[in-house]
Amino acid sequence: MFDGRSVDTSNVMRYDVHPPYSSKYGAVNEADLSFAAFSLEHAACGDDVLEVRLGEEALLEWCMACAVMMIFRPGEL
Repeated sequence: MFDGRSVDTSNVMRYDVHPPYSSKYGAVNEADLSFAAFSLEHAACGDDVLEVRLGEEALLEWCMACAVMMIFRPGEL
């Protein structure tokens, strides 16, 4: 419980964070960006977003609050 004393920030653990080597993962394509855009656009909808895996390489996203449904496949434009 917080006792009102100030926090000693000099003892906080620090991490060196380096961006991943991007060529290892390949280029970002339009399908990846559209999935990210859908996820961010409907983040506030919370539990009203349903995610269903369709086979091994397809994902259906349905936002019941906004009545929007999209299917995403990796590498598909």
